[in-house]
Amino acid sequence: MLKYLALVLLISVVPHFSYAESISPAEFAKNDIYDTAELSPDGSKLAVRIIVDGKRQLAVFDVNTFETIGGARLGGNNEVGRFFWANDERIVMQIWQSRSWSPQPGYYGELFVVDFDGDNQELIYGYRAGENQVGSKVKRKEYVRGWARIISTLPEDDEHILIESEPWSDGGEKISTVHKLNIYNGRMSREITKAPINYSTFIADRQGDLQFVTGTDESNTQRTFRYVDEEWVEISSQLGDAFQPIAMNNAGTELIFVDDYEQDKEGLFAFNLETGDRRLIYTDENVDITSVSLNSDRSSAYALRLDDGYPTYAIFDGESEEAQIFKALLGTFTGYSLNILTRADKGRLWLLYAYNDIDSGTFYLYDREANKLQSLFSNFTHVPRSAMSESIPISFAARDGYQVSGYITYPVSVPETQNVPLITLVHGGPIARDYWVFDREVQMLAAQGYAVLRVNFRGSSGYGKAHRNAGYKRWGDLIQHDIIDATKYVISQGGIAADKVCIMGASFGGYSAVMSATIEPDLFKCAVATVGVYDLEMMHSEGDIPEALWGKSFVDMAIGSDPELLHAFSPVNNVSKLKAPVLIAHGEEDRRVPFEHAEALRAAMEANGKEYEWFVESTEAHGFYKEESRARYYETVAAFLAKHLQ
Repeated sequence: MLKYLALVLLISVVPHFSYAESISPAEFAKNDIYDTAELSPDGSKLAVRIIVDGKRQLAVFDVNTFETIGGARLGGNNEVGRFFWANDERIVMQIWQSRSWSPQPGYYGELFVVDFDGDNQELIYGYRAGENQVGSKVKRKEYVRGWARIISTLPEDDEHILIESEPWSDGGEKISTVHKLNIYNGRMSREITKAPINYSTFIADRQGDLQFVTGTDESNTQRTFRYVDEEWVEISSQLGDAFQPIAMNNAGTELIFVDDYEQDKEGLFAFNLETGDRRLIYTDENVDITSVSLNSDRSSAYALRLDDGYPTYAIFDGESEEAQIFKALLGTFTGYSLNILTRADKGRLWLLYAYNDIDSGTFYLYDREANKLQSLFSNFTHVPRSAMSESIPISFAARDGYQVSGYITYPVSVPETQNVPLITLVHGGPIARDYWVFDREVQMLAAQGYAVLRVNFRGSSGYGKAHRNAGYKRWGDLIQHDIIDATKYVISQGGIAADKVCIMGASFGGYSAVMSATIEPDLFKCAVATVGVYDLEMMHSEGDIPEALWGKSFVDMAIGSDPELLHAFSPVNNVSKLKAPVLIAHGEEDRRVPFEHAEALRAAMEANGKEYEWFVESTEAHGFYKEESRARYYETVAAFLAKHLQ
């Protein structure tokens, strides 16, 4: 594995070649190789999570020579999940597992540790800690049927981390407890405290002292508590629904957090632990904050990212060295989004990841003292960058005058003077949003000669709570009207063949693909509906959402419980209006949106004599995770679109 990785590293820096011919849809289905990376605290080593043969593994490099010096490869159906350096020698990682009902690996609570060179492997927490199943060097321990979540890496303690341990339950109804966990022998301390709320997330200061916990109750309400004299005191009335803790400052006197308390947009705030006062750091008038950059000792925020069309950055504390470096790096990476992954060796080394709409991304190492920027490795280099199509932000007025935003991508392979077919690609959620990022599905469609429209309709996140909440119980009308109006707006701007328009999406996007095509049957010539919800009444009883503690409240809020409304807004009850043929794609093991939805839509199509095609993967779940499944799906989609749009 390590020899293979070294070879990939050399290949990844080969320059791109010019675009020559159309690219197979299957090429866009290929997995990335480099997933994420982190520097050791002293900056001497770099741990990289890579994907080999479809599985995540860990490789460790010497930063000076970039020779591989270690790593970890978990056997069976185990993969390396999220990881971090507990000290300069030891790496703690989640174990991700694929299961019989889903090839996509998930986290089931286990923590695994290993020295950087692959020695001293230890399963320190989880339900298999009493077995010898992960690797030959793993020692047997007492098992824990629970989920471990890291609260603090305890930077001043090289032997322990602070975790919350949540017992397994069907719907998340059991309460977490807090413990110290030894990263060498897996011994867990006595219970330090117990969470006062379900689905808890604890916040501690740098010393590992607990300060806050936030969670969700059965009514789907977020509640927050402060730790005072070893008791939890609720402070939810002082916070909004979007409260998201970012970090405690180094002095332990302030909590930096994102919130929307008494305002529409999510802004950045600080909470003073001594006085209880909160102060506003920044709020944008158009969009929520996307991410926050903290200085190396986490004592303050020096920058934040906003996504109002193209990504932009607001920089604070402009006199600080880190803010100045970040500003200079943004100038170096003009036209790119920039993520600071880790800093090491007291801020001397910075690990960066830069990407944009036509570049899947490259990892860089910046040496502050030498003022040297080094390209390390890139993803998705098998497709020439010259073959990628740029995405352009748009904004338009919906039929009621409300401003809605989105992105349009015109195919680079087609002359600008030629009108092209259009694919309206609807995101899932609906509480999610599209960004100006590299999107393999967008690029796959554009490479086939299609323009691609993405819409951040009402109901999407990222534009404030009024925009998000406007989609509740409006799945079948207001949201679809925004999608339809966006499609008509783009057509009106020219460059689009108005008689060659298709709609496509997955999950909620699959719902919209069918629903919009029933509302505007003459606008869309075909629809691609993937892992979609087609019977809203079924959402109240089927799938994994109703099983959660907060599931009923969430479904009631999102779609309501009025039988007439659910019936009217369900695609299965509207297919008689369809003129467009539909490609129905689903995974038989889907637990989020059970396969019964696809079967119900197929039955409705047949009962109404409507044209459809059927694409099913028996071992896939909510989406097509395996590279080979995704390739078959892309090829099927491309053939279906070509049949109806060309």
